[in-house]
Amino acid sequence: MTKIAVEEIDKIDLSNKEWWQPKIDKKEYKKLCQRNDTKAWFHTILYFLVLIITGIAAVFSWGTWYSIPAFILYGSVYACSNARWHEYGHRSVFKSRKLNDFFYYISSFIAFFEPISWRWSHANHHSKTRYLDLDLEIADPRPTNLRILFFTEFFGYYRVKAEIQKIFKHSFRFFHSQDLSNDEEAKITVADLVPEIEKNKMVWSSRIFLLIIFFTILLSLAMQSFLPMLLIVTPQIYGGPLLWILAFTQHAALKFDSHDHRETTRTVILGPILGTFFYANMQYHIEHHSCPQVPFYNLPRFHELIKDQLPEPNKGLFDAYKEIIPAIIKQSKDPSYEIKKPLPI
Repeated sequence: MTKIAVEEIDKIDLSNKEWWQPKIDKKEYKKLCQRNDTKAWFHTILYFLVLIITGIAAVFSWGTWYSIPAFILYGSVYACSNARWHEYGHRSVFKSRKLNDFFYYISSFIAFFEPISWRWSHANHHSKTRYLDLDLEIADPRPTNLRILFFTEFFGYYRVKAEIQKIFKHSFRFFHSQDLSNDEEAKITVADLVPEIEKNKMVWSSRIFLLIIFFTILLSLAMQSFLPMLLIVTPQIYGGPLLWILAFTQHAALKFDSHDHRETTRTVILGPILGTFFYANMQYHIEHHSCPQVPFYNLPRFHELIKDQLPEPNKGLFDAYKEIIPAIIKQSKDPSYEIKKPLPI
């Protein structure tokens, strides 16, 4: 991929393009966009209750063979806080902005996403979805490195490592994107997307993250036990596989540089456990990208109303990966290869 100067990002005005939007009755659309606090509290309480219960079960199983499945379950629930972080970040869950932000900050730490930088990064992802050198959330860059993609990132190692490096740099107010070793312009970094007025918040948020990690390590040393480390931050690694399996389907192997989300984004039909509980309905990803104002609990209804305007969704994870894996392997040899989804006329 080519490099792009930071000051060029705003010159590429994708907002002028005619992004695809579904045809839907305005009254029906307004209903879909209405936030429902009863549903919001139900899903919020359910998630955190299951997280606490699985955490307690993992602690009580410590020292026995039962701890292996217990921690895998706890880690999977913990890692899928990513979906909650995402929804609260869009402020589409509760009617109250304060409640959305409160749970966004909590979920940001659990998901191990520094909240200020990632809010701006994700807004950029929505406005420039899969535009090369502009979207910083492309999970399948080309040429594809199969070892990194299917093993290292399967456990979220690089993501967690990159986030630790980022919050450490930001804690010391190091925002430079320039590669000082060869005087070459580096690609855009997330700090380039954060307005100057927000950077102090980002710095202090990064410092808080580092302090929590530091005290967790101290607690482990004081207790002479790995238990605190296994309960905080590291679940994003050992619990990461389920999240990766769910999230990688969003855009993998699809087209770059298109203003039609139906070409760059994938909808996968999942059940209530994987789809609704673990993934907060983000399997309806074309629907979400086309209208991110729609709360996640209304996406199934939204899908039913516009499904005749969408490409055929994948029926489950097996069907999705039956399409994705051969395409990714081809892309490791031919970076120009992409899956082309037939669009309704």
